[in-house]
Amino acid sequence: MTEPLLRIRGLSKVFGDTPVLDRIDCDVMPGEIVMLIGPSGAGKSTLLRCINRIEVPTGGEILVDGVNMAGEPRNGRLVPDPAKATARKRRWIGMVFQRFNLFTHLSALDNVAIGPRRVLGMTLADARALAAEQLARVHMSAHAAKRPLQLSGGQQQRVEIARAMAMRPVLMLFDEPTSALDPELVGEVLEVIRELAEQGMTMLVVTHEMRFAREVGTRVLFLDAGRVLEDAPPKMFFDEPKQTRAREFLRRVHAMPEA
Repeated sequence: MTEPLLRIRGLSKVFGDTPVLDRIDCDVMPGEIVMLIGPSGAGKSTLLRCINRIEVPTGGEILVDGVNMAGEPRNGRLVPDPAKATARKRRWIGMVFQRFNLFTHLSALDNVAIGPRRVLGMTLADARALAAEQLARVHMSAHAAKRPLQLSGGQQQRVEIARAMAMRPVLMLFDEPTSALDPELVGEVLEVIRELAEQGMTMLVVTHEMRFAREVGTRVLFLDAGRVLEDAPPKMFFDEPKQTRAREFLRRVHAMPEA
């Protein structure tokens, strides 16, 4: 039997006196596309940020491809990773944020090439060749020489996706990747994510695009107040949610008809 690519056990996160994640358990198998849905403040973005160690969990365990993201076991106990080890492990996880984080003084091509060049140690020629491949993958080859300010928001976000993919991650995290876009640009970014899903990339996607979640996701996790209230295939979640809170949420976002 295939092992989970991502295994989360008892994950908790507290900011000050405020619990944001409350003992979350979750397995994600290779090739799954897990849609994280829920109201603002449910803990969806914090969950992603804990997975790739942007935030340090208060408790619990996260394993990516069998490797503990927090440290290494020695003599029966977990020894926390130093910063360099955390950075090495984080390379396995690509993350695309709500806002674009491109270097404005670099072309699209060099924005994508900079990670492979500096982190993976590729030559400039090899890094740029890889960057060109990834830009083609997100339909941005014609804009490779342009700088970010010459690109639309949707184009910038596609460069962000290419930059994350250039690091050859085993897992991709998307934190509301269309929330900063004008409505007419949303579709082009969602189409790229759809294509990555078809190519077998394992993904967790925080989104408010309910139709997209239903059509592309293989699973839906519905979070509220830091807990996973529902974990179901999209059709089951959208047509027959079990929890009253999930039914209320779907009615408010017009994804479920009135009974």
